[in-house]
Amino acid sequence: MNFATLKINQQQWRAAGQRLIEMAIAEFLYEEIIEVKALSAGRYQLDLGNRQYEFQGHQYRLGHWNIQEGSVRDVSHVQQCDQPAWNLHEFIVAMSDKSNVKPFTKAYLIKEMNNTWLAEAHLFDETRLPSTAVLTEPHYKVEGMLRGHPWLMMSKGRMGFGYDDYLSAAPELSPEVKVLWLAVHRDLAEFRSTEQWNACGLYQHEFDANELQQFNNTLKEKNLDPQNYFLIPVHAWQWHQWLVPTYANEIVDQKIIELNISQDSYVPMQSIRTLCNTSNLQRHYIKLPVSIFNTAVYRGLPSKRNLAAPAVTAWLKQIHQQDQDLQKTGVIFLGEVATLTIHQPCFDQIEGAPYQFKELFGCLWRESVDRYVDPSQQVLSQAALLHRDISGQSILGVLIQASGLSPLAWLAQFAQVCLSPLLLCLYRYGLAFSPHGENTMLVHENGVPKALVLKDFIDDINLVDEDFPELAQLPVEADLLLRHEATDLSHFIFTGLFMVHYRYICNVFVQDYPEYSEIDFWQTISNSIVAFQQQHPELAERAEKFAMLRPSYTKICLNRVRLFTTSYNDEAERPVPVFLDPIANPVSPETLAEWSAQQAKSKAG
Repeated sequence: MNFATLKINQQQWRAAGQRLIEMAIAEFLYEEIIEVKALSAGRYQLDLGNRQYEFQGHQYRLGHWNIQEGSVRDVSHVQQCDQPAWNLHEFIVAMSDKSNVKPFTKAYLIKEMNNTWLAEAHLFDETRLPSTAVLTEPHYKVEGMLRGHPWLMMSKGRMGFGYDDYLSAAPELSPEVKVLWLAVHRDLAEFRSTEQWNACGLYQHEFDANELQQFNNTLKEKNLDPQNYFLIPVHAWQWHQWLVPTYANEIVDQKIIELNISQDSYVPMQSIRTLCNTSNLQRHYIKLPVSIFNTAVYRGLPSKRNLAAPAVTAWLKQIHQQDQDLQKTGVIFLGEVATLTIHQPCFDQIEGAPYQFKELFGCLWRESVDRYVDPSQQVLSQAALLHRDISGQSILGVLIQASGLSPLAWLAQFAQVCLSPLLLCLYRYGLAFSPHGENTMLVHENGVPKALVLKDFIDDINLVDEDFPELAQLPVEADLLLRHEATDLSHFIFTGLFMVHYRYICNVFVQDYPEYSEIDFWQTISNSIVAFQQQHPELAERAEKFAMLRPSYTKICLNRVRLFTTSYNDEAERPVPVFLDPIANPVSPETLAEWSAQQAKSKAG
């Protein structure tokens, strides 16, 4: 048996602990879990009972924090005062005690934090790609450069993975992944697709003819008719941990047949369970259940949503085809063009079972972005816009420099490219995506933003709870999409874009370009919204209804869910965020006027 030996050293371990403590202080302050006392200009004290920390940093006007790298000191220990605090265990225990986190939650929190700390330590490796690589490397290589979720502290918790699984499946290591192909009897499986992709056409696209023939021969050798089976890939972890024990009955009855390991190689994207085919970039991405607990939920494939995905994609594609304004924005919808959903004879019968038991086995085929990108263009995950390499250089800065544009001109172009299609979908169709960095990509030409790429529809699109005539063509499958009041729906841009994504881009922007302020950043984003609304007077009533520019929004918290509400309990439904008192909307003209007045006053003072 092969044992995975630890691939990090003490320096990497401590550097990762230091970075995560800085992140924890910033995010826990933002979510009002902890509070600090100002000691002097830019210097603060954090009292966690039996531990006291001091650090340098500042609070942005939006309420979040920048903690100066390397400035956090554990002042409760004289011998530790002269070096940056790095012991994440001590910090988390003290924070949990101070915040009255329950012992059950605390133990699991430390377990999940250990996984994150270990994963983070692997990123302090001098051989990793520098930020400049985004100008030469394909998008799937960029995925392997990234750190993961910027807001959730336990961003790489992956509960269920062993260290061997981490080394063979974690996106930040860009491992070469093979999938196992199975044949599943049609009695167990439901295939859905858009008109363009029947099962036969899909398999001809995804396999070379000889590989497909070999699969058919395997079935014929067992005296089975290939016409009675669908082909489906599975992730190695899911196969070993869940599918063999759960479906052993169906395997011995030859309802499920093991065929072969894929000829094609894949690499995991940011979400781990979505794999990009690196042997043939025109082939679809495959999204597979990997039922680990990561960034707040189990990463299965919800059966009802999987069944509905192709019909929702067909509707989105139809909107795009009929709407010239949408086409002019350049937006690209990566269609979820085919799905296989496999029934589970036991678990499916249990009403109210924890949701992960209903998400074990299936596949979603999503279009590859490569078919949409011109040879003169490149594409990358928008999560990359938050990234700094080990030397501190940002990907954002690399793109801005390559573009030849001034930083603010680049930002204005970026905002227009990304916000125009989102606002058009929101105002015209009452349709909101969850457009954070992992769900979106950016097409650029020598660094100049050209188009927004949207993906992950079925999991993350929501509709207005009114009968907009533009929703008349909605398929019945879309009935399972959640509906919200107009002002709640605009939250998906406020929280899903501004809070999960742009507040971090803002940090990178003002750190790289100190001649600009946080106000300059948000004013540029606001200008883009105002310009869009002026260009579309026919949507004025809708713009008013969704009130994107209102002065405040409810504050949403993610870390509090794990610490205080859902904790690590097995629930029948996925957890929901925690809401706090409203905060200022950074794109509201009222907020920006107030911030500008405060800035002028402090300069005068």
